[in-house]
Amino acid sequence: MNKKNRVKLKTSELFGNYSYPEQSWSLPSWVAKNDDFLEVLKDVISFDVTDDKYTEPKSFKELFAYLRGKGYAVFQENFVVCLTQGRLAYLTSAGFTKVSASEDIFELSNWRIQI
Repeated sequence: MNKKNRVKLKTSELFGNYSYPEQSWSLPSWVAKNDDFLEVLKDVISFDVTDDKYTEPKSFKELFAYLRGKGYAVFQENFVVCLTQGRLAYLTSAGFTKVSASEDIFELSNWRIQI
């Protein structure tokens, strides 16, 4: 992605006067303005991934349907995850880092085991 389209988002910009440890992320400008992303990131930072806001998906199909709908999921209450170009990506300080595996790994029909 073009460097000039990236912005640095800081914890202090998200929370104002609240005293969270300062972190920053290099993100595409359109992601840094996405309200859904900002809400999920705030919840992860403030440990507010509660049952009244989040639910466990009933299947991988449901999870990936949500991610394909441009949603941001939370993994192990610590990582903001999205789906980009058919690959999972999680948020790091450098931005979203793609995982080597695609969603095909979670489709059980793609697996075979010896009987």
